[in-house]
Amino acid sequence: MGMITPRGRFVSLLLLATLVIACGGEGDTAVGSQTAVTAGDTTTTVASDTAAASTGLTLTIEGRAFGQAPEVAAGESFTIINLDSTRHTFSSSDGSWEQVDLAADSQVSFTVPEGLAPGRYVFFCAIHSDMGGSLTVG
Repeated sequence: MGMITPRGRFVSLLLLATLVIACGGEGDTAVGSQTAVTAGDTTTTVASDTAAASTGLTLTIEGRAFGQAPEVAAGESFTIINLDSTRHTFSSSDGSWEQVDLAADSQVSFTVPEGLAPGRYVFFCAIHSDMGGSLTVG
């Protein structure tokens, strides 16, 4: 038998979470903790859970690069998935949200701050300066 890779483990956990939701599992589907960070009049919610994964909106980090960010609305959540074996951040270049730290081989749910105006927001990894992308808020 071969070894289960970190990516394979993630896919297995995602499938398990989908089955629990599809089968009408009761109670909270969250795994881990949730933190609300307030900066000025906006709040950023970061959680280690599968709730945002069920929306299908994701931003994947793999091979030390951000994938295509989803187009979202203020207040909407999406999952940031770090498939790399190293730590990364999801940082706003203009301070629109608090920096999100992503441990190696992890995922977090990110909620776009409610007060964020529609537009394009540039983000980057504070650890690896060559990593970046943009998030469109509609």
